[in-house]
Amino acid sequence: MARESRTLAPGAGPNHPAHPSTRWQSTHRTVVRMTSSVQRLLELPRYASDGPHAIKPGFDRIESILEYMGRPDREMDIALVAGTNGKGSTASMMAACLTSAGYKTALQTSPHLLRINERMRVNGSDAPQDWLERAAGKHLTAFRDIGTSFYEATLALSLLWFAEIHATHAVVETGLGGRLDATNVLDASVSVITSVDLDHTELLGDTIAAIATEKAGIIKARKPVVLGNMYIEAAKVISDIALQREAPVWDFQPLAATYPSFRLALAGRHQADNASTALRALDAWGFVLDETALREGLEHTPRLSGLRARSEIARDKPLLMIDVAHNPAALKASIETFLEHCSDENVPRVIIGLLADKDIEAMAQIMSAFDLDIYTVDTDGARGLSAIELASKLRTFGLTASTAGYHLKHELLETRDCLITGSHTVAASAIEGLK
Repeated sequence: MARESRTLAPGAGPNHPAHPSTRWQSTHRTVVRMTSSVQRLLELPRYASDGPHAIKPGFDRIESILEYMGRPDREMDIALVAGTNGKGSTASMMAACLTSAGYKTALQTSPHLLRINERMRVNGSDAPQDWLERAAGKHLTAFRDIGTSFYEATLALSLLWFAEIHATHAVVETGLGGRLDATNVLDASVSVITSVDLDHTELLGDTIAAIATEKAGIIKARKPVVLGNMYIEAAKVISDIALQREAPVWDFQPLAATYPSFRLALAGRHQADNASTALRALDAWGFVLDETALREGLEHTPRLSGLRARSEIARDKPLLMIDVAHNPAALKASIETFLEHCSDENVPRVIIGLLADKDIEAMAQIMSAFDLDIYTVDTDGARGLSAIELASKLRTFGLTASTAGYHLKHELLETRDCLITGSHTVAASAIEGLK
């Protein structure tokens, strides 16, 4: 698709040391094998590796790059999905149902696990590597001149790919918060807020009400907002903001009340809430899908959307589950789901790696409520935390924890039921290590 070039707007971190005895497989950097232009894309400021200083307020950069690309976001109908937990699963379920119904459906998520291409999928397939290489090379100078972050650049590239492949609908997951997130420049037909809990409190606020206000920032005037299963306090804050914007509110309704016979591909009781929110969002978006398409979408979500590492069962016996639970509420759901699937008579084991800005005390309290053997691994970047540091912190909060090294691989992964969880980089390394 030919696009008009626009005039550019003016514009214009350290890695955590790895301890050889505690390194879990390969790091996220070595997992992602990229060619030259995409590698240079990774050099743009990134919150995941560079920390909060990579985040710059304002929408001028994302607006400028989208204008330069010819506003690809205006060539498709968009749903915007936010939430502390469940937004990736909910967005993927929505996309899977639309794909099953025959729509050419785009799905933009973040962060990626193994490849940047995962952020930009159409009908469950990643954007081709050669396309991403060409597109990144073509727009890299613009990204640098405008001063876009890695997140803003990959969001723009996702929308460009969706437009070029003529996707009719796009489900877009917010990155952080909502009100100030780059995705909020998109003119979404429906907004979805899956849950509100305490995470990224240094940026979003340290109360449920404050974080709910940030999430509610994605609500568009006179356009529907769909609520997931959340605290009453959060729902009230969001509903009050929706009222101010004359936006219809679609409250949460349990899946069993409407489709009691549906089975979900994604493990865990919490996924029933996400499925309910996804179906409500499709209704609010104006779709009338038959039950066959909805059932197919929910029963085959990973295949139809590409979603991974949501209580993913990588091996049955002994059980190996991989998840990206990186805050207290998500970790509790992850462990409960894991234990429901355990069959080993021995004490099940959890391998966990967390970033330094997470609420480690609250997560230690959650893990202490279960009979588990806990092992820690490294995370990298400016926000990273070594396995030694994490184990020390967990012990400070009364939890028995040890570091996991190469010598434990056989014992942990081949003879015991095991959950690998925490940061996306930990899940990515686990997936890569099992190849």
